[in-house]
Amino acid sequence: MLKYIVIEVKGISIKPLYSFTGSTIRGVFGRGLRYVCCPYVNGECKQCEIYDSCVYYEFFENLQITPNFKLDILLNSNSFDFKIFLFEHATNYVKQVLIAIKNMAEIGFGVDRKPFQFKQLLLNSNNITKYNIQDINHDTLTFTPKLTAGDYHITTLTPIRMKQNAKFIRSHMDFKLFIHQIAMRFATIVNKPIIKHEAAFEHIEQNFNYYNITRYSNRQECKMDLSGVMGQVTVYKLDDYSAKLLELATIINVGKSTTFGLGKIDVKRI
Repeated sequence: MLKYIVIEVKGISIKPLYSFTGSTIRGVFGRGLRYVCCPYVNGECKQCEIYDSCVYYEFFENLQITPNFKLDILLNSNSFDFKIFLFEHATNYVKQVLIAIKNMAEIGFGVDRKPFQFKQLLLNSNNITKYNIQDINHDTLTFTPKLTAGDYHITTLTPIRMKQNAKFIRSHMDFKLFIHQIAMRFATIVNKPIIKHEAAFEHIEQNFNYYNITRYSNRQECKMDLSGVMGQVTVYKLDDYSAKLLELATIINVGKSTTFGLGKIDVKRI
């Protein structure tokens, strides 16, 4: 149902000074990827003759789409360790992303751009730390949701940033809209029309708090608001298709700014 690849960086030698690392990692990843792809590193993308076939442009400059990758991080961790998930056609960009990660280690994290080392580089859980990138062969993983209709408990692992009535939610979530957001994200990833579906359930219980995240973007030269809600939802007698979408969201995340690591959830049947 969904083709994907996971690249994981473990044992990064420097530690973060704050609870949310997604913006820092994404920013350095973008710079590392640009060094891989761009013949005019300091130029404007739209002035480049090949911008429409450039991985960097697709991932970081094309504002018309949400790119087919997500960043996976741990909130409130004392580590910069991270994963990058590539979906569908973006699984063809593995080598560019691996080189970008090696560039990241040289660029460094933090205001002082401190270079770092990492202990392991994993591709689909296989240790490739000592391999030459040009020699790496990889298989694409396939994810097919297996959850069925029933009762489920959903926990946010990173803030969900989602609009409701033209405003970002701060407490109460429209669960039908939540399921619709997952369906929209999946349709965008696989480049197919969204399947029309309205979630059906008996009732829900939810408890959310607003989690404030503000970071400065050097590229955009402004502050960025990445705040969202954290909490739990328990849904009873959820329909079969919505249950499958929930399971899918554990891979693709839900809401806005998934490339920063937002919208990560855990789902358990109860």
